[in-house]
Amino acid sequence: MIVFWIIGILFLIVGLIVSVPNLIKFIKCKEHTTGKIVSIDSSSNGNARAVYEYIVSSSKYTNKTNWTPYHIFHLDGECHVIYDKNNPDYSYIKQSGQYIRCIVGILFAMIGIGVLLLGIFLITVL
Repeated sequence: MIVFWIIGILFLIVGLIVSVPNLIKFIKCKEHTTGKIVSIDSSSNGNARAVYEYIVSSSKYTNKTNWTPYHIFHLDGECHVIYDKNNPDYSYIKQSGQYIRCIVGILFAMIGIGVLLLGIFLITVL
C-alpha cells in the first residue's frame, strides 16, 4: 500500500510544480499587446526559447519564453503578448507551450490524486 502513497504523492507534487505557476500566470495576465521576437536561444539538444520585447505605457519590457522542442519562433516576428497590468514585466506569449504545460501538470496531479485515493481504498478494504 505504501507504494501507492509514494507514487501518488510524487505525481501530485510534479503536477503541482508544473501547473500552478502557469495557472497563476493565466489568472494574473489579462491585458494584451503586440511584441517582437528579438532573439532566439538554442540549446544543444534542439530546444529553443524566444526573447521578446513589448511596450506598455511607453515603457519597454523584455522577457523570455520557456524552453520548447518546437521551433515556432521567428526572429523579428510579431508575437501576441499577454501581461499583468499591475506588473507589466510579468507576461507570456501565445503559442509558447504554456497551455500544454498546464494541461500536462493538471493531468499528473489528477493521476496522483487517483493513485492516492486507490491507496486509501485498498487500505480500508484490506
